[in-house]
Amino acid sequence: MSAVAAIGVALRWEWFRLSRRRAFQVIIGMVAAAVVLILAGGVLLRGPADDTIAPAMFPFFIFLALNVVGPFLAVFLTAIIFSGEYGWGTLRALLARGQPRWRVALSKLLLVGGILAVVWAVSWGLAAVVGLLVGAHGVPALSPFDDTPLSWGAIAGRFFASLPAALAYMSLTALLCVASRSTTFGLVVAAAILIAESTAYPVAILIVNEVYDFQLADYLRWTLRGATSGLAGNDEVSAWNFAPAVVAYIALFCTLMLAVLIRRDVSGGNG
Repeated sequence: MSAVAAIGVALRWEWFRLSRRRAFQVIIGMVAAAVVLILAGGVLLRGPADDTIAPAMFPFFIFLALNVVGPFLAVFLTAIIFSGEYGWGTLRALLARGQPRWRVALSKLLLVGGILAVVWAVSWGLAAVVGLLVGAHGVPALSPFDDTPLSWGAIAGRFFASLPAALAYMSLTALLCVASRSTTFGLVVAAAILIAESTAYPVAILIVNEVYDFQLADYLRWTLRGATSGLAGNDEVSAWNFAPAVVAYIALFCTLMLAVLIRRDVSGGNG
């Protein structure tokens, strides 16, 4: 069997197990419900006399939500897929059948990445259809932050540029789960890092700027949170400048995860 065919078999097996897990079904259901509620809210916010929301704003609303929720979704899915192997002892059984460790890790990463890509694509398609059906075609799309015009292309660019942010946190969570062999540790630490970056960075930037008159944002923008946020267009620097940094973070985390997985012994369960 070729390597590609073997990866395909491993990927189907991973999907078979994941699709039947209640936690996965609940998480995906919550994301789907959130998308529907956001779009329904956008429809209800239209003016009573005439439409006031441009069609392109509906995908932009979903972008704002995925920009926040997407990394958390990646963290939860990755923790579910990676960590259970250690507690159940199934990883050792897979390796005993001749599965290379890199193939096991790759199939899991591809599955999480594929699910995230489907979530982004379906969310975009649904939001675009709703916008075209009920949006006000004569009204320009304006950013709610600075009233700058937003074209369909600009919104699509920001929308799908937020996907690599989720992939970066997927890679970080995979590394933490494999290094600790614990679902709880990988999930909690990855989520804590994400929350700390989201809340502590703005506060630290404000305090340092006011007290020391020092632009801390110039340095924090190249951290994981800063680079992924900048790639999605949330920085004054061009988003293209952040693409190499995000790719480097993903490559670094995946390389370290694979190195740990290859070198570490695997227990038979509850390890």
